[in-house]
Amino acid sequence: MALKAWLQPGMLAGLLILGMALPQPAAAAPITVTDMAGRTVTLDGVPQRIALQDGRVGMDLALLNRAAPFQDVVVWNNLLKRAQPGLWALMVKKWPAAAAIPDMGFDDNGEVNVEQLIADKPQLLIAELRARPVLEQDGAMKALAEAGIKVLFVDDAEHPVPDAAKSVLLLGKVLGRAREAQAYYDFYQSHYQALRATIAKQPQPRPNVFVGALAGQHDANNCCFTHGNFGWGVLVQEVGARNLGSTVLHTPSGQIGMETLLAEQPDVIIMTGQGPSGAMAPMGFGSTATAIDARLAALEARPGFAQLKAVQAGRVYGIYHPFYSSVLNIVGLEYLAKFIYPAAFEDLDPGKTYADIMTRFTALPPGDAILGQQSAPHE
Repeated sequence: MALKAWLQPGMLAGLLILGMALPQPAAAAPITVTDMAGRTVTLDGVPQRIALQDGRVGMDLALLNRAAPFQDVVVWNNLLKRAQPGLWALMVKKWPAAAAIPDMGFDDNGEVNVEQLIADKPQLLIAELRARPVLEQDGAMKALAEAGIKVLFVDDAEHPVPDAAKSVLLLGKVLGRAREAQAYYDFYQSHYQALRATIAKQPQPRPNVFVGALAGQHDANNCCFTHGNFGWGVLVQEVGARNLGSTVLHTPSGQIGMETLLAEQPDVIIMTGQGPSGAMAPMGFGSTATAIDARLAALEARPGFAQLKAVQAGRVYGIYHPFYSSVLNIVGLEYLAKFIYPAAFEDLDPGKTYADIMTRFTALPPGDAILGQQSAPHE
């Protein structure tokens, strides 16, 4: 029997009504969060197209999505490649397609290519909190809003503790990865609280610490660039020590002369670096303890350093510079604690903490990184 003959008057309308009553695919539920700038941000659902103002947030994505952290990134400032080449090499080996993501080419001051962003049509731009003034002053925020592109601020640098870990929770909620985010947050907090408990028992006054940030980057003889109440300065204070830069600088970072160091006589000197680049200690991936020792010795041989009690006592250390602005800063905090309070943290192994993070929360291998090291004794 032909379908036309089988259908009686009114039956077709009934079938259409029945079809309309069948369950339909649910619309994506809106997601509303408060970002690290205190702004309320509402998204139509989990974004499928993302832009990164600072590509180092890619490490956060790797913690949240083991299989394909960059699959939704359509454009970025690839600061992983420029600022953390060793980590980037591990990432691009694991996820080769990441190398093809268009790079806007800016550094971490906050600039973005608005025209490129609008052309690539991301639903969301994830930006560091420190970039907010530039994004607002140059009109980028207004232009992106007019184009329907939402902006979400995370924070790995302005208030690295506790904001770096909280930023993972924020991203987990926005990207539909809340379970993974909570797992990393809990790991971070357990390590951080263990540090704090031991540090609280240390006697006063606490050690005076000088951080030579990127020591030797531009000039092996230049002394000395450091952080005040920013970056490494904040991390030093988070482990209960006195950051020399915070007491003598009136800016987030700046130069300190040897005469200031000689007057202040820090108890501990920590030189941040990554390499190989310039005369810095080549902390990080693909280095050797011998190469690091040689660079640290050369930095200690600069005029005036032999008169510093920290050098005389062998209290000079190298540490991986990118920890200051990273979701992995818990590893940096552990190295600082071990260097500043060696007796109290004799059994602490920050390298194991790093390896645990990589193997438990990402698909990346730990690699051959040397992330912290005491300068070898020398005459």
